[in-house]
Amino acid sequence: MHEGHFTENIVDAIVGELKKHPGRTIESVTVKVGESYHLVADSVLMHYDLLTKGSILEGVQLNLLEEPMLVVCGQCGKQGPLEDHHLLLCSFCHSRQVKTIAGDHVTIEQIVFKP
Repeated sequence: MHEGHFTENIVDAIVGELKKHPGRTIESVTVKVGESYHLVADSVLMHYDLLTKGSILEGVQLNLLEEPMLVVCGQCGKQGPLEDHHLLLCSFCHSRQVKTIAGDHVTIEQIVFKP
């Protein structure tokens, strides 16, 4: 289960962001996760609760947003979603000459600080 390791990285990133704002406390964090990560949101949230218990992030709400994978085809030039995110094929011409343009990153979208 890779959700545990993934969640550790998210917690580290949030703590890193918090260090940039000394004296502030976080109310919630929204993280955008690419579809390519194949994460189970409930598992991530369970790991998050366990990892943050007793820390400065305990009680901070974690919101996960899944970003669909989008590709552009090197053969037909069309851009769009995948039919199956496990198989990188153009949905239009079925070429394997695709480049991922979305859905393969993890980003902290928003941090809401307590007033």
